[in-house]
Amino acid sequence: MKKLILDLSMLPFSEANQQIINLCKEKIKISLEEINFILNLEEKELVETFLSEYSLFDQDDFQFTEHFTNLNLENDNTDFVSDLIYFASDFGLDLSYDKILKKVIKNKGDENCLVLSILEYLLMNFKFIYIGELFKTLIYVRDSKDYFQNEQILSSVILFKISNKSEYLNFVVELLESDKSNMEFFNNLMMRPIFNKNYFNSIDLSKLKN
Repeated sequence: MKKLILDLSMLPFSEANQQIINLCKEKIKISLEEINFILNLEEKELVETFLSEYSLFDQDDFQFTEHFTNLNLENDNTDFVSDLIYFASDFGLDLSYDKILKKVIKNKGDENCLVLSILEYLLMNFKFIYIGELFKTLIYVRDSKDYFQNEQILSSVILFKISNKSEYLNFVVELLESDKSNMEFFNNLMMRPIFNKNYFNSIDLSKLKN
């Protein structure tokens, strides 16, 4: 194992964080053993830096990280779990649908981004074998005041994307009209490639953009 990676657990946070950034910028390919070491660092913000900066993952690395993420879905550090789920969403990793759907309900009212990260994953990764539970969970988020409005908007957009039913679009309109600050979140959401008109033809949804 490279010394510069072994040193990460002993350096102050700022130095360790910069060392990870430098490693990533230098395009240094690291081994599965080294990836495992970084993912298990006690300072989980270093893991976030690594996942966002490192660009040399190969198929074996993705499979390893997928397995690691599924093993850590119940980790008490919900920010860490969120980072893993966002990474899984970006690269189409296969997460346990049963576990993540249950976590949406379990973590209602969360002050971190765990629920939003799961909704992002659901947006990018439909599994129609779970369609009943998926709808039940998304409708629960939409209808419960225990969730933030950006989570309710995203849930409604996913429901509309799956079903094309106007009732879900109408709820998005209600939230955008009730609080103008929601428009920034919605506009950013609509800029995502998945909503490109070449892939998702919804004039009704695109018309809501400010």
